[in-house]
Amino acid sequence: MLYFIFAIEILFLLGFIFWVGSHLYSSIFHVPYVNATSSAIFDGLKFADLKKDENFIDLGSGRGDALIVASRDFGANASGFEISPLPFLLSKIKTWRRKNIKITFGDFKKSAEILKTADVVYLYLLNEVLAKIEDWLFENIGNNTRVVTLAFQFPKHQPIKISSTKNLGRQTKIFLYQKS
Repeated sequence: MLYFIFAIEILFLLGFIFWVGSHLYSSIFHVPYVNATSSAIFDGLKFADLKKDENFIDLGSGRGDALIVASRDFGANASGFEISPLPFLLSKIKTWRRKNIKITFGDFKKSAEILKTADVVYLYLLNEVLAKIEDWLFENIGNNTRVVTLAFQFPKHQPIKISSTKNLGRQTKIFLYQKS
């Protein structure tokens, strides 16, 4: 019995270390992981006019919440890129039965080829991160690709429309862009 309790404690400790390490890795080297509410995501995708069978890409897909909303509520073909190990694993578990969701582990800057096929790109990233990827993103999307950001905005590009939603208990904005 003591060995069983010890094994459970070791598993819990390893899980905790993985959880902390995953968050530290993404916070130090990339972007801290923060999730949005499903209702705010839904509002953003509705605002972007996402349609059935369109190609939806989430750069920094976290636990896969936006991918699930795009697939389930809009019938879109959803692709996500996540660099933090724990959210990536959680998203794979949450979406394993959905045929129209694909999640890739790694830096989304390796997604340039797939961005050209995107109808809608979704981003929930900090202003400073959007500033760093702005030129790269708009160079790699198609002319008709709609880009929707939740709460944060690009410094150089002007949104074509702005709306509002409630996310994490606070009023926030949704910004819609298109390549100019």
